[in-house]
Amino acid sequence: MTLPRSPGRVAALAAALLLAPACGPAEPGADAPRPLNVLLVTLDTTRPDRLGCYGYEGATTPHLDALAARSVVFEDAISTAGITPMAHASILTGLNPYRHGLRVFAGDAGNRLAGDVETLATVLADAGWSTAAFVSAYTVKRTFGLDRGFAEYDSGLEGFDDLNARETHEAGLWRDEALVPTQRRGDATTDLAVDWLRENGGSGAPPWLLWVHYFDVHDYNVVPPEDWSAARGVAYDDSIKRNNPDAREVLYDLEMEFMDEQVGRVLDALDELGQRDDTVVVVIADHGQGLRDGLERHGWLRHRLLYQWSVRVPLLVTVPGVAPARVDDLVRNIDVFPTVLDALGLPAPAGVEGRSLLPRMRGEPLAPAPAYADALNTVDEHAPLKGLPETCRDDLFMVIDGRWKLIQHRAQPENTELFDLAADPLELENVADRHPEERARLEAWIERSGALEIAPGERQDGLDTSSLRELGYTGGDEEPGDDG
Repeated sequence: MTLPRSPGRVAALAAALLLAPACGPAEPGADAPRPLNVLLVTLDTTRPDRLGCYGYEGATTPHLDALAARSVVFEDAISTAGITPMAHASILTGLNPYRHGLRVFAGDAGNRLAGDVETLATVLADAGWSTAAFVSAYTVKRTFGLDRGFAEYDSGLEGFDDLNARETHEAGLWRDEALVPTQRRGDATTDLAVDWLRENGGSGAPPWLLWVHYFDVHDYNVVPPEDWSAARGVAYDDSIKRNNPDAREVLYDLEMEFMDEQVGRVLDALDELGQRDDTVVVVIADHGQGLRDGLERHGWLRHRLLYQWSVRVPLLVTVPGVAPARVDDLVRNIDVFPTVLDALGLPAPAGVEGRSLLPRMRGEPLAPAPAYADALNTVDEHAPLKGLPETCRDDLFMVIDGRWKLIQHRAQPENTELFDLAADPLELENVADRHPEERARLEAWIERSGALEIAPGERQDGLDTSSLRELGYTGGDEEPGDDG
């Protein structure tokens, strides 16, 4: 089910804007204060436990760590999917995948955000904000409908086709280039985002929403500049193959450092414009990554699956006037949309599944709420079924409620997993047989949610199979194992 845009919503938002508490009270006879800006930064494939602000001893993220020191840091934020477009759709709409309509890359369910669902950009554009997005990969191209509401939406990839992607794939890894047919390096994306800020974010300009998406740590098809990496003791080796776990570990932290520098450049531009104290800043990942520990614990090196290394994400939120803090309550990526609107004094659309975290950021209690995610591996015709762990070649539905986490296996219920995260945070012991009452309770929650109803949908034209293969989303590119 999707949520339609409401007639008359523009007028309602305009009226609400006059009451926006985040703008501060106006002095008698003074003009109303300018509404807050919004900077949304999404970090593709970024695990919180590889950031200094989440305790990682080998951290290479000084700019994100400095931002965390002035933000509310959410320790336990959960994504709705281990795949880029599905997770971003939830961030932008406040809806779980079974509600926003983007569930797979292609197949019997839709692979495009439903056209009648409101997004953060559509709401703010209606209310008078300037909107722009600078994104960095095929998986957030306009193809998936994530551009709705953005007056400017730039991935740099619009001129490339399937043939370009095949040529890129054949060219191999370690591309020291700012742009290839499947992705754009973070420095090139940042150049455009900073230019847009300088042109649109100065004093006297309307409030703005800027979304900046970074893809750097996702893979090493494209890498930081060779001289930049050499200065950090890393040289690229053409003999290393795509799924070498040791190379992934080294490159993950290296590309995290490069991405962190780019985030720092955007934040510096805010400071140069004098806009830092007038801007809501949200930094969140779409999903995590398996890396070596994912391979060792669950047989998977990358993402897509629903273990914590794939669905737990960093979430930093800065709202002017709200003191820095750390929050350990369970929260969801669907909470970002209503939280931003609340910080701006705007109402969330009816039916949004997320809830505002602003009261919790101000120290009020937060009622528990379950976190949901799914991975429709048999419905998605681009899923790497042969490469997935044998027990995960199934449609997976996850819910976390308190200490209990269920991963329901639809076709093979004997493989359904229940974890006690309080006792077993690494998800090493499946206790489904020992706690049948918890399993039944969480399975009933999934049934009631409507998540199991996978409606047939029209396949969208123009899905670029070679681009997905190049990025490691299909076929043998996601097969586990140390292959050199």
